[in-house]
Amino acid sequence: MKSLENPKISSSILLIDDDELFVEYLKTLLEGFGYTHTDAALTGKEGLLKAEQKEYGLILLDLMLPDISGFSILEALHKKDPDLPIVVITAKDKVETAVECMKLGAFDFLTKPLQEARLLPILQHALTIRTLRETVITLQSGGILWRLRNPEAFREIITQSELMREVFSYVEAIAPSGKAVLITGESGTGKELIARTLHRLSGRKGRFISVNIAGLDDTLFSDTLFGHVKGAYTGANTDRNGLVQEAAEGTLFLDEIGDMEPSSQVKLLRLLQEGEYYRLGSDIPHQSTARILAATNTDLYTKVREGKFRADLYYRLVAHRIELPPLRDRKEDLPLLIETFLDRAAKELQKPKPSVPPELLSILSEYSFPGNIRELQSLLYDAVSRTEGTLLNIKPILSYLQSQSRSNKGEQEHKQLKPPDSSIPFSFLPSAPGSGERIPTLKEVEEALVRHALTLTGGNQSAAAKLLGISQSTLSRWIQRLAK
Repeated sequence: MKSLENPKISSSILLIDDDELFVEYLKTLLEGFGYTHTDAALTGKEGLLKAEQKEYGLILLDLMLPDISGFSILEALHKKDPDLPIVVITAKDKVETAVECMKLGAFDFLTKPLQEARLLPILQHALTIRTLRETVITLQSGGILWRLRNPEAFREIITQSELMREVFSYVEAIAPSGKAVLITGESGTGKELIARTLHRLSGRKGRFISVNIAGLDDTLFSDTLFGHVKGAYTGANTDRNGLVQEAAEGTLFLDEIGDMEPSSQVKLLRLLQEGEYYRLGSDIPHQSTARILAATNTDLYTKVREGKFRADLYYRLVAHRIELPPLRDRKEDLPLLIETFLDRAAKELQKPKPSVPPELLSILSEYSFPGNIRELQSLLYDAVSRTEGTLLNIKPILSYLQSQSRSNKGEQEHKQLKPPDSSIPFSFLPSAPGSGERIPTLKEVEEALVRHALTLTGGNQSAAAKLLGISQSTLSRWIQRLAK
């Protein structure tokens, strides 16, 4: 099998602008965003020469240059490398200018004075697109798309899904990079397994260190990651290294990154941006050589928009991004996963591996698996533990699926109930017969009672039934009738 070369994707940026003050301002701004490999050219000829001598990940081009038209440079650069993102910067805020630039191959268009808030997303998007294009080209050069160079590195992940093969190929492509990686996906999709695989493929000499940072306040976060010096707080009797030091020359995996406190986010940003950190109780900076991988099951970008997560930290983390598909989107993996988990459970419980009833696969294929692979594994382990003969006891699986179905149905039915008529008071009996107050119908009274009981119990049908003095099955019938 033909091996694939590692993609060489440059993150260097070339600025072509004759305004020296603006160039210095832009270089400072880019350095603040973490783009430290920045070159500048003050003329068009110099810009073309530098672009010929060195590979750049992105070019920022001013249209008004003293020697050559910016349009001519844009056309020449795009013709030489159609995949090179070129962002045009000009003082002319005209639609016609923007349209002409796009026709000539510009990736995007910015006007002076520069809107700093627009610059970072454009840079991030442009470099991401460049990375993906280079990755696809590299993968296709192997003859077959998604061919893996190191299939043994993925041995812990059981799959035959094409979605996962795409993930694997991307993992191979970014493994040598030293940049941060954000791994997203629902709980139970295997984010830590992917992180371990990334470390294995990276060739880094140090260890893989994993830590779940959910629930860590800022002090505990700092102590866990950065360590402390003697006397930093009561009980700190000796110096202690943090996990960043433990992961030196290796990989530090931060799980549940979305739950970080704002003050902890600042410290992690410094670690990613400057490669340095401070131990608790010390003002001496230490350098980190660990690569940072982070994972979350929340939408970080939404948190950024809501002001709950720093935008500059987010863009640092998404230098590379891996999104893992849920199990419901890779049902073709169910046969492999079932056999693997049954085998593991049997060995751990010191039992013969039971055979699988033919109906099990079709039953599980209809389930959405909100807990993903971890939920499937737990189901099968429990079923093996309850199996006495040679055939897998699927009764506990069926019971679990039925309970989940009832719970989901109850929630849906509770949502489907129509809102009560605001003209009907809950204390519905009129105080003075004949006063003209309308007496509610029995259905309206039932609906008001059911809704009130469900509200008091947070939608729990069993608890609501007890409040109403009826069985849960009776309450369920009421809900079905009222929902019609």
